[in-house]
Amino acid sequence: MSTDATDLGPVLRFMQALWALEHGLNQRSKAMLREHGVTGPQRLVLLVTAKTGPIAPGRLAQVLRVHPASVTRLARTLERRGLLRRRPHPTDGRQVLLELAPRGRKVARSRGGTVESAVRATMDQASRADLLATERLVRALAKRLSA
Repeated sequence: MSTDATDLGPVLRFMQALWALEHGLNQRSKAMLREHGVTGPQRLVLLVTAKTGPIAPGRLAQVLRVHPASVTRLARTLERRGLLRRRPHPTDGRQVLLELAPRGRKVARSRGGTVESAVRATMDQASRADLLATERLVRALAKRLSA
């Protein structure tokens, strides 16, 4: 007996869509590693750092809504590869700031075949109302899952 997706009910159909999204993110991330030399999460760190300028690791974790240890791991990898660098905080000697290295700026400028290019193309085809509703729903689910 086969189970059609329509037989699953709304909760399982939504979870199925989320898992398909996660799978797609992972596949694109692997392709980005081959093509651009960074994974999706690593690229996100570079893009946010490019947009904000030098940023403290703790603040970057807040912006990305991830645990600070995740930023530490990502930053170390990006530093080792010459894409990101640390510099002393100008007013707080206990902190450092993360900034893009020249190679990191180059990677952040590349556009094709990236997660955000797929997101941008999809968003361009959606209505403003759909975008706002989707963002609210995804944020609410993320909050509930993290509670």
